[in-house]
Amino acid sequence: MIEKIAELLLLKDKNFKEKERLRDLLRNYIKIKDEISYLEDILEDFENLDVNLKHLKRDADIIKSILPKLSKFTNIPVFMDIIKMLDAVEKIDTKELEAIRWEINKETDELRDELKSVENELKSIIVKEAISKIGTSDLNEFLKYLENLKSDNNQKEVACN
Repeated sequence: MIEKIAELLLLKDKNFKEKERLRDLLRNYIKIKDEISYLEDILEDFENLDVNLKHLKRDADIIKSILPKLSKFTNIPVFMDIIKMLDAVEKIDTKELEAIRWEINKETDELRDELKSVENELKSIIVKEAISKIGTSDLNEFLKYLENLKSDNNQKEVACN
């Protein structure tokens, strides 16, 4: 709601004095929200990678237990290569992935704190403007006021044409 009010305020209120500051804060707010979303997507990918690696290791164990039985009945040299590959799968270390996930979580938390701070600054500007325009800090009422301001401007444009 804050984002929508800020956008309407920037677009429709020609007498608004803090346009530059509000525009900068809104850009920063949107940028931080996008960064958080991006990092959350990366975390989800890490979760999927972790699950898939666990399944791969489990499947490698199963295949390694079956291969010796098969190799007794056939003389296929590729079995040894397969066992070497499966050994490599078992040696995959996921501790580094966990450390990266913790770093991303930490950065996401820091961004959420920064987002809250920017959101509070946006609210402060918007509430101050709402009080000066409509005499109340009710953001829903201010949103309605700005939406009506939008309608009034459109009606004026139509009347002029």
